[in-house]
Amino acid sequence: MRIAYVTSQFPYGPGEAFLEAEAAALAELGGELLLVPARPKSLESQYPDLHARSIRLAPYAAHTLLLAAGEMLRSPIRAVSLLARLIGARCRLPAKLKNLALYPKALAVASTLRSERIEHIHAHWLSTPSTIAYLASELTGIPWSCTAHRFDIFEENLLPAKLASARFVRAISARNRALVMARGNGSSAERCTVVHMGVRLRGISPEPAEHACLRLVCAASLVPVKGHRYLIEALARLRDRGLSFRCDVIGDGPLRDAIAQQIGGRHLEPFVRLCGNVPHESLLADLTAGVYDVAVLASTESGTEFEGIPVALMEAMAAGLPCVATCTGSIPELIDGESGSLLVPQRDTLALAAAIAAFADPARRSAARRLARGRIAHAFDVRKTAERLYHMMSAV
Repeated sequence: MRIAYVTSQFPYGPGEAFLEAEAAALAELGGELLLVPARPKSLESQYPDLHARSIRLAPYAAHTLLLAAGEMLRSPIRAVSLLARLIGARCRLPAKLKNLALYPKALAVASTLRSERIEHIHAHWLSTPSTIAYLASELTGIPWSCTAHRFDIFEENLLPAKLASARFVRAISARNRALVMARGNGSSAERCTVVHMGVRLRGISPEPAEHACLRLVCAASLVPVKGHRYLIEALARLRDRGLSFRCDVIGDGPLRDAIAQQIGGRHLEPFVRLCGNVPHESLLADLTAGVYDVAVLASTESGTEFEGIPVALMEAMAAGLPCVATCTGSIPELIDGESGSLLVPQRDTLALAAAIAAFADPARRSAARRLARGRIAHAFDVRKTAERLYHMMSAV
């Protein structure tokens, strides 16, 4: 089956690394995968070993505009009708402007997918990638579907029209499916289903030797929703109690300086390292090599700002690391009573510190390892989630 996989920037950019496992699994299932980023950032693919072809159509490159002109000439009435639909759509002005800016790109993608004899289009995000897929489908008649993640549900970017046009909508969590249906103006519930994002079940990290220092990892962008300020305060409490630990904070973002100042102000430099961005494969290698004992995420939730199901937690659990996380977003759909991991209330540094300290017990960590990996194998193995998605594409 020939599938077009429309993304935001993957594979031409550092973002959306979590799509690599699913794209690879779809290709392994026999799908001929064509990757189509809406806004490619880099000139070269960031994933040269991925067994999938990709096209880099910059929105206003000469080649893109030439293809768009050809599509306009091929179906002028249909193309103008779709442009009028974008202009007249009831959606927020920023979303409308982004859609109009990518209209020539959508025409070029339609032309390309027709010539590539694509049989199904799948877009990640209900924002502009799904706008491109929606328009390309309307122009070519190729069926399409999309994945709803988190913030994109609230962007109000042609959501009712997209839900009516798409053959199915895949939500990454049950909570997000409910949000899609609530905002979809009565769209068919049968066509919106939950299929988790998945991760690879690589080798499990070795049973660590006895050591006095609890080794923690927090892999998350340095942005407010990730709750680093509460993690730092919890770690200060643990230091004051005499717990020996080391925490690597992996990621970057606008709060880096503020977090560094907080670490310095709490005199935690010997215990906490800001590692910046680390190559994804390097982080996965460290997880499976037993470099860390526990993964931690202190996310917060406010209004439309909340977690989906963080891939960083899934990858840690797949390697056999128990996790400590907050009960926010869709995290409880990952960390349940049989996952070997612990949930705490958001912004509660006392509870967070206590949960981390519970894993200072080597026997508890050892017992949790099998449960954590088993939770991923049961519901978040990318081979299973991609197979389900592939069959859904094939059935329409």
